[in-house]
Amino acid sequence: MLRPTLVAVLIAASVVPALAQQPINLLPPRETIQPPVPAAEKPLLDEPAPNFQPMRPAEPEAVPMVQVPAAAPAQAQAPAPASAPASAAAEPAPAPVAAPEPAVSAPAELPPVVLTAGFPAWALGVLILAGAFLAALFGILTALLLRRGEVKESRRAVAATLATELETRRLAYESLPLPPNAEAGVSFVSSVTSLAGIDTGFRAVQGNIHLLPPKVAANVSVHYAAVQRVSDFVKGQSLAAAVRMLQANRLGGHPCPDAGAMRDAHVELGAAFRGVDKLAQALRALG
Repeated sequence: MLRPTLVAVLIAASVVPALAQQPINLLPPRETIQPPVPAAEKPLLDEPAPNFQPMRPAEPEAVPMVQVPAAAPAQAQAPAPASAPASAAAEPAPAPVAAPEPAVSAPAELPPVVLTAGFPAWALGVLILAGAFLAALFGILTALLLRRGEVKESRRAVAATLATELETRRLAYESLPLPPNAEAGVSFVSSVTSLAGIDTGFRAVQGNIHLLPPKVAANVSVHYAAVQRVSDFVKGQSLAAAVRMLQANRLGGHPCPDAGAMRDAHVELGAAFRGVDKLAQALRALG
């Protein structure tokens, strides 16, 4: 029993090195590998069938239905046509011929409309000149009316301003004291000076005083000028009295001007305010 085992071991020892030197091919033999069968080449585009129609056939026109009278006997229906032979069915139907498009005719040109039909050239020129003249005349009249309205509003404003100021000056004149003594003389000087300073309205409208009637504008100017002249005279007399006091070395008291000169100034001031009421009423009438 030991001998067969030893023989088998020797055989195996001689066979294993030979097998290790040769590569082992696990693939099946080349003859058994079959190449893949190529698929049938399919065309990219299918060829059209024999009975393929590229255009849709025109629909048959609807046949108007004829109403059969009730008394007429029913007619037998016509037998159905025999079926077409197979050869006729196999032939493709003829393609319908497209109907030609109707030609678009150009629109008929209308004759030009003559606006001056029946009017000669010189008449048209006269009409244009007349229209221009009327337009210019209308513009001038409108400008004159607007200017007249502006002048009227300015005149009303000037008249209202002067009437209010003259009424204020008249009330101030009525409150002036008479100058029979020294204290009255001093109060008279200050009152006249203050009265002459109420002329803001006259200075504001002095540039537009020409809008008033000439006689009214002249009376207003004379009144303001006379009051200003009396004020300057009174202030001069007061200054002269002050200088005399300084020359006499008199300390204290008031620099009273001459009483006679003050009475003369009061008379002149009264003349300047004579007729102021009527002047104010005329100005209010303009406003």
